Amino acid sequence: MGTEAPDEQKFGYVHHLQLDKLLSVMRPVTAHPEEHLFVTVHHVLELWFKHLIFDLERIIALLEADDLAQANWLLRRIGEILKLAEAHWTVLETMSAADFAEFRGELTGASGMQSRQFRQVEVMIGLHQTAGEAYVARTENLWPGLIGEHPVTLRDAFFAVFARHGLTLRDVYRDRWRQHDLFQLAENAFEIDRRFQSWRHNHILMVRRQIGIRARGTGGTFFRDYLATTTGYYFFPELFEFRNELTEMAGGEVMKPGSP
Repeated sequence: MGTEAPDEQKFGYVHHLQLDKLLSVMRPVTAHPEEHLFVTVHHVLELWFKHLIFDLERIIALLEADDLAQANWLLRRIGEILKLAEAHWTVLETMSAADFAEFRGELTGASGMQSRQFRQVEVMIGLHQTAGEAYVARTENLWPGLIGEHPVTLRDAFFAVFARHGLTLRDVYRDRWRQHDLFQLAENAFEIDRRFQSWRHNHILMVRRQIGIRARGTGGTFFRDYLATTTGYYFFPELFEFRNELTEMAGGEVMKPGSP
């Protein structure tokens, strides 16, 4: 009486989520109480990166199969996850710079730059195809073979869909209600890029708040050597440039590329 059947135990909440294992990995390396928040935030982000990788694999396959409805649904989810992930910076900022300074010295050598999953998300979307040779070299140096693991990126699958349908961005946006799946695909891809831009910008603001703009990070780089350069990264620069074309089509004035 009162005991759970074996099947109920097997599929219970704790067993299903493997909470004994998940929660046991929280192992701060200092005695400072604020390190608990620092570790929690980064653990949670890594879990979200894992799911982003899971969904990106599905999305690329769906786009290759021309299943735009389901691909668009999952792309919207990625945008929401990125929005949620960005909010973690404001939570981390509730740890004061003074608190962080008291235990940061014991973390030397550990850096978010070492997150393979985050870099894998970037590669799966296609950042190595747009960010330049320095990005490719840095990625290959830290994680040899990572780029080669993903021969088809979200960028590739995205543009392949438009090519198969024989339509350009201008065609789709001009006839967006009849080409709504493609229109939504372009909007969702733009949103992912925008969310990453916001993530990078607010990450930089968080770093400036916690350690200052001229400090060397625990990964060994200075702000201007690495973080500042990431604000120029775009997965889909074509979608940003296309906004200028839309403005011109509507009679607006747009500066020419390279204008001061």
